[in-house]
Amino acid sequence: MLSSVKTSKFISVLLVLFCLSISDSSAGQDVLDLDLSSLMQIQITSAGRKAQNLADVPAAVYVIDQADISNSGVTSIPEALRMVPGLQVARISSSKWAITSRGFNGTFANKLLVQIDGRSVYTPSYSGVYWDVQNVVLEDVERIEVIRGPGATLWGANAVNGIINIITKQSSDTPGGLVSVISGNQEKLMATARYGTQFNGDTYGRFYINRHDQDSYEFLEDKTDAYDDWDTTSGGFRLDGDVGLNDSWTFQGDYYRNNENQRNDTYWVQTSLLPLEVEDSVDAEGFNLLARWTHKYSDSNSWTLQSYYDDYQREEIYIQQDHQILDIDFQHRLQPIPRHDVIWGLGYRLIKDKFGNTSQISFSPEKNTNKIVNAFVQDEIKLSTDQLLLTLGSKFERNDYTGTEIQPSVRLLWKPTGKHSLWTAVSQAVRTPSRAEDTGLITVGMIELPPPYPPGIIVPAQVSRNNDLNAEKLLAYEAGYRFSADKNFVVDMALYYNSYENLITYQQTATGFQFYNGLEGDTYGFEINAEWKPTEWLTSELSYSYIHLNIDIAPTVDSSFAVVAEKSNPEHQFSVRSNIDLGHDLHLNLWGRYVDNVDAATSTALISNIEVDSYFELDSNIIWKPLEGLEFMLAGQNLLNRQHLEFVQEQFTSPIEIGRSVYAKLTWKF
Repeated sequence: MLSSVKTSKFISVLLVLFCLSISDSSAGQDVLDLDLSSLMQIQITSAGRKAQNLADVPAAVYVIDQADISNSGVTSIPEALRMVPGLQVARISSSKWAITSRGFNGTFANKLLVQIDGRSVYTPSYSGVYWDVQNVVLEDVERIEVIRGPGATLWGANAVNGIINIITKQSSDTPGGLVSVISGNQEKLMATARYGTQFNGDTYGRFYINRHDQDSYEFLEDKTDAYDDWDTTSGGFRLDGDVGLNDSWTFQGDYYRNNENQRNDTYWVQTSLLPLEVEDSVDAEGFNLLARWTHKYSDSNSWTLQSYYDDYQREEIYIQQDHQILDIDFQHRLQPIPRHDVIWGLGYRLIKDKFGNTSQISFSPEKNTNKIVNAFVQDEIKLSTDQLLLTLGSKFERNDYTGTEIQPSVRLLWKPTGKHSLWTAVSQAVRTPSRAEDTGLITVGMIELPPPYPPGIIVPAQVSRNNDLNAEKLLAYEAGYRFSADKNFVVDMALYYNSYENLITYQQTATGFQFYNGLEGDTYGFEINAEWKPTEWLTSELSYSYIHLNIDIAPTVDSSFAVVAEKSNPEHQFSVRSNIDLGHDLHLNLWGRYVDNVDAATSTALISNIEVDSYFELDSNIIWKPLEGLEFMLAGQNLLNRQHLEFVQEQFTSPIEIGRSVYAKLTWKF
């Protein structure tokens, strides 16, 4: 590790000296030539399942585009999501993140739906996302659309507090070759090779391979190696084509292989009341295939049929799992009568799983098949030309855990002038129980049986399954305002109040706990984002978010669970980013962010009195483009602190501090 640090420092100094010595040039103006008023005209698709200008969307939406990703210097999708106001992003270790929208964060934050090109990556086992295997080539991302607030009317159960849709570029937009290499003290090696080509006049394709090798961090308690180094290899393809003037298709696929180390500090055996510390490795492997066909009758009348297959395996010391998911989705947009823009659709998902049970986590039955059938309809009604729009819709979904769920919404948008837009919404969303909550058994400790049992009899304390769980329910009230003063200033803000029922937690039993609908409560908050371009050489973006949670508990639930739910998110978050044109083909990017303290990230943290302190961090990079297609970057992340704690993982691993990172990057497009 020391040698890699010395190497990265040498590369950094060399790059800075070289950049400062180059002559002036007229290139490098593309990013700062942006007219900020055009941000309101960005086309997004996640909010309404159709292309809409951001200014016309009655929801809290933020878009991360390719320029944001390139300028920020981030090396992963989770790090890019820190840009979004109202999103809580905390790094747990080298390969693990806790990410949520508007509260209830955790390793398996279960109220946020994440999609890549329309393919859900929400795991049905634990109701969360394995962020370590979402290995998207960042240079191929067109944009990341983030909706804070419920989107269940169109996307179904589990789109409760937000939706993240990662949209990659069409292969026609990525011709030629790309090679990207990163090396630094934490990112030991990140290498990407991609090639795009045109097969004929109507068919394009690209192929890629990616390698990521990440170093380990240190434990909070004793500053020793956290044994959390991580490497992953992935590859894939995308094909896009047209058939005549009215039909288009996409076929794409990915394969990945992950290996990451972790130390399990709570490995329980029946011969001891104290847990063992076990060094473990996580092996994960999977692939997916997606096909999509779109037929367009006109700009307002089209249908899309999409299907994907996702197959993945994951093996850790406490569980082995194998999943196959088949999803089919059809949607049709039409305008049956004037002033009405209708979208309706049908969907079917088949989930097959198989678990290798251990003494730590087990499922009964070990193999299972679940089905989800859904239908939705949404109508956007023009009440007064284009100034007042009313959107009504609902999702109807049948699942094997809680039966039929209905998730309606009402949204109203008012645009009094071209510079102002106001919106409000009332929505209902649900989260259905996961496989673990319905059929799982999780060991969380060992207890010695009291008299009249003989002394020395040790049995596991477990969180047991409950197949009578109800779906968690959210009733959300939202309002927002967008203002584009001129080409140099825009602002976007949102207010919300969320009321929750049937939140799943644990209740005490004779030998442990049982999953139980034992919490209810509310959250409220405020989010604002402003972009300002005071001069031709400077663009800045400022965002702030506030959230407060109030949780009530059932009499049979330990009060500590309410404390954890209330205190698992920072109340205040602040971020400011600046892009500065230095001339000489140089761009300087600065990103400062403040994250408030987290009093009790998890029940483990609560018991151990571990708090996550507030922190302020700075990321910075300098980009030099000496030739067309050639780019050098020198980047530093977490520059103000050698290391800091961001989150405490539930149960398994001791708190890990996230260290400072310095790296150099070379990108060549040809």
